Amino acid sequence: MHMPSGYLPDTLLLICSILSALIALAALFKAERHIWSDWSAGLQIGFLFIVLIGLYSMQANIRPGMAVHWLGVMLTVMMVGPWTAILVLSSVHIVLLLGPGVGAPDTLGFNIFVTVMIPVGVAALVHSLTYRYLPRNLMVYIAKTGFGDLFCMLSVDLVLTVTLWTYFSYPDFIVRQDFILLLALMGGMEALISTWIISILVCYVPSWLVTFNDEEYLGIPEE
Repeated sequence: MHMPSGYLPDTLLLICSILSALIALAALFKAERHIWSDWSAGLQIGFLFIVLIGLYSMQANIRPGMAVHWLGVMLTVMMVGPWTAILVLSSVHIVLLLGPGVGAPDTLGFNIFVTVMIPVGVAALVHSLTYRYLPRNLMVYIAKTGFGDLFCMLSVDLVLTVTLWTYFSYPDFIVRQDFILLLALMGGMEALISTWIISILVCYVPSWLVTFNDEEYLGIPEE
């Protein structure tokens, strides 16, 4: 998801760019490097990176100046951890800007902050709270991925809606009808897709999930 150039004030873009740069710098030092310890983990991250680029590139224009992409932030956090997710998803934005020209240089920081930093924070919070307060079993693990992706989409939806109402000249009914409603529907579809994918990964390649542990979620003692 991105906002193109020419719609937002320079001050807001500058603040978001600075925040995005600082968080990305922190992610470089805090990234879950232990999951890159062998070639298969690197292959996993590379595969995820390529898939996300393809999914982000499938843009559906809603109104002039707005485009929507499939996010999958919660699923990415469950696969590689929050700090690595920030690096992967931010890199996707940069590659799409340099390649297909999705977005604009002056709005890159805003787009990364809103569609990467904020939902990754939401995803990490969902994972942390459910891990601490809910039973650690397979159904909870799968369900929180789907609901988490929905919460991630809704958080982005909320921020962009407030931004539209604050800085854009679109009438309220257009924002509600053509933006909020569509993103809410996309959030539900994303939650469903993420639930399917996480179920497949748990069954066939649980090693691709840095947050999954057989002993905790299946009651299988580790060898």
